[in-house]
Amino acid sequence: MKMPTRHYLICATVLALLVCAAALVSAAAGPVLLYLTALLALIAMVVNVRTGKESLQVGTPVVVALCAPLAVMLVSSVMHGQWSSSEFEKLLRFALAAPAAWLLLRADRRWLRYVQWAFLFSAYAGSLMLIVIVSTNELGRMAVSEYGGRYNAVAFADLTLFFGFAATLTMPWTNSPWPRVENALKAAATPIAVYAVWLSQTRSSWVLVGVLALVIFLGNSHWSRRAKAGFAAAALAIVVSGTAISWYSADSRMSAAWTDVQRYEQQDRDTSVGIRLQLWQASWLMFKQSPLLGVYPSNFRDELVKLEQQGIVTPTVVEGYGEPHNDFLNALAGYGLLGFLTICALYFMPAWIFLRRLRHPDESIRTAARIGLLFTLGYACFSLTEMMFRNMRSVPIYGVTLVILYALASPRPSARKAD
Repeated sequence: MKMPTRHYLICATVLALLVCAAALVSAAAGPVLLYLTALLALIAMVVNVRTGKESLQVGTPVVVALCAPLAVMLVSSVMHGQWSSSEFEKLLRFALAAPAAWLLLRADRRWLRYVQWAFLFSAYAGSLMLIVIVSTNELGRMAVSEYGGRYNAVAFADLTLFFGFAATLTMPWTNSPWPRVENALKAAATPIAVYAVWLSQTRSSWVLVGVLALVIFLGNSHWSRRAKAGFAAAALAIVVSGTAISWYSADSRMSAAWTDVQRYEQQDRDTSVGIRLQLWQASWLMFKQSPLLGVYPSNFRDELVKLEQQGIVTPTVVEGYGEPHNDFLNALAGYGLLGFLTICALYFMPAWIFLRRLRHPDESIRTAARIGLLFTLGYACFSLTEMMFRNMRSVPIYGVTLVILYALASPRPSARKAD
């Protein structure tokens, strides 16, 4: 199989490798890099069509996962007779990662493995930003959205913890002249990220610890029953100990969640947890109102006003929130069952591919599969309590990182000699 024009391939690969790190620390760099990468990929595809060098085949599940949200949005817009430019641009960014996937599947995996440095940079940069912002700013964690990629504290902490774990998981890809120093930096990324997220007082981020344990467990199916039982016991002990420490620590907001639930039961509903519960109930009622195509995202706040009049949500919710703090429920309320299926496809179709690749004989492919499974399942869990895609600047991180890991985890007979 002939390769697409080499300079397109090299330029697109370099740009793609910069996306996740740039999008974390800059509000503009991530989207710009995504658009440039997609443009190069589309040009390369046109060149290949005209020259007949090779087919335009790419992994169908990944294309479906990345393009389905935009397709459903267009159908919903036609049916509702409404249009949202911001929704279109956000979902277009997912779709633009599809041509990038086609091009990156032709890139040398030795190039793509340099994504490990983007993970390492993001882990340290995100951790340092959290530590400095939370420790020195009077607003504490509330000031996180004023810096870097301008994500709120929850989303930023979620991403930082993932990058910390991912950087450590790239240790089998050691390729510098100083392997001990490199592995030490990668190993240290996890505890530094954990410390930074602890300082941020973010609660939902810790679900990634359980996801990491699951990924390690699934990736070691060759273990004996005793080893599996020992690992499961150790993981459970870590989770229980961490929960206990968080519960009784003055620096943690974990126990406050239970207090919020108790206050909610006493009709004191305008707490952090209480507001989420109101938004989730409202989203479910909107879905029941229009189960196939939803109420359309632009109408979410108007629907909240109607629910306030019925006493289902409080004025605080109507005035301060225009989304449900949950990507699954946002898709369900805004785009109905079809929207819910697209968000599931976005997370779980790639996750299934990564899960299957965990047993591949190539260690490099298994490493990419482990990180990919942690990435997709971690994002899915984060999305249960936070809208990871509320800020469209976060879309390039998910879309481009996904296709890089997919390309790294995809067996390519023609590239084996290069590896």
